[in-house]
Amino acid sequence: MAEKKTARSNCRFRVQGNDAKPLLVVQLFQDTIPALRGASFGFDLLGGTRIEAAKKLAGMLNEHILDMFVTTGEKSV
Repeated sequence: MAEKKTARSNCRFRVQGNDAKPLLVVQLFQDTIPALRGASFGFDLLGGTRIEAAKKLAGMLNEHILDMFVTTGEKSV
């Protein structure tokens, strides 16, 4: 069994797009997660989500989430 390794990066959430299709995007502050180097990470929001609601969601996440992490080397379930 491979040794588990966890990499972390501080992050923030921001909104891209417009009222027709807002996206919630994760912006990493450091390049410290090898598995995510060169990758973009985000979320498609439910149809009908207004840009104001998306910005409110991003703001709430930014208030409560410190960083994101990726753990590799463990067996998936």
